Amino acid sequence: MPGKRARRHFSQLSEFERGLIIGMKTAGWSTRRVAGQVDRWESAVRNCWEQWTREGTHAWKTGSGETWKTTRRKDRRIVRQALVDPTVTRSMI
Repeated sequence: MPGKRARRHFSQLSEFERGLIIGMKTAGWSTRRVAGQVDRWESAVRNCWEQWTREGTHAWKTGSGETWKTTRRKDRRIVRQALVDPTVTRSMI
């Protein structure tokens, strides 16, 4: 469609955008209208609104995903050891 702005793909909503979405939806705006106003996909607006109505918060959940077993410093050391001596096995590292 000529003249239509490209949507931002695969980017997270900022706290400001989440607040805007919740404010507009609370004011009675449609999901489509809110999505057009904040230039986001309707599904992103819908997911934000559903989280707000379900949990009463729009903040990102912390602690999701697997925890790290090593620190960044240890990771760098492991990579450095592997590069210095490629014959060393991972059990030796």
